[in-house]
Amino acid sequence: MFGVGLLLRAAWRGALVAASCYLIAKVMAGRGGTTPLPLEQAFAQASFERLGEVSAQGALAAILLVTLLRLIPAGPCRAISGGLVMGAAAVVVFHQSTLFVLHQTAALVPVRGFLFAPMHILAETPVLAGLPSLYALMLLGGLAGGLLALLLRLVLALPDLLVGALAGALGFTGLNAWFITVPGFEDAWWQWAVVNGGWGWGAVFLMRPLALRGGEDLYREFEEPQHALRGPSRK
Repeated sequence: MFGVGLLLRAAWRGALVAASCYLIAKVMAGRGGTTPLPLEQAFAQASFERLGEVSAQGALAAILLVTLLRLIPAGPCRAISGGLVMGAAAVVVFHQSTLFVLHQTAALVPVRGFLFAPMHILAETPVLAGLPSLYALMLLGGLAGGLLALLLRLVLALPDLLVGALAGALGFTGLNAWFITVPGFEDAWWQWAVVNGGWGWGAVFLMRPLALRGGEDLYREFEEPQHALRGPSRK
């Protein structure tokens, strides 16, 4: 059974993250999403009604995510949950930072990273329409990171960082047809493959403390779905 306390904690954390992302996007909305607005102007444009809607959506998304993870055996669940976080973080730390450096130092991409302009999405992906570009990439990076974490548990013949680089270069680059205005997607495929390969390498690097290629058996967590989302039990 799902504990009410677990769901409530997930709800308020999801609401807090969603509300924070909404306010950050408002601050970064200047000049097409590339330049911050003054705080007074940004908060004056914020809608409390919209803030409440976003917070509610974040709470519901967090509850749904926790519920789905609780249905998965603990070994894969630990990999997926860690991959979601590290995949999204790698978009900021490696992916967008690389775009920023390529734009600022060598002008190899037309627009720098960390773009908050709303996404223009093809009809096949309306779920992402209107999201700030950075958030859309973080969402896709998180989903790809969850899959990458599972892949690391299965593909043991290759070094983990190589698996990440190949998965990013081949898999994440395949998503370019979903986007129109994301910096770099209009460039040569090999250039974008290098950037995405860096994302995959960085995501796996951030996942290394999770010990996805050994160490899960120490927790005896493969058989029981009731696992460490609520923390280790005390005897």
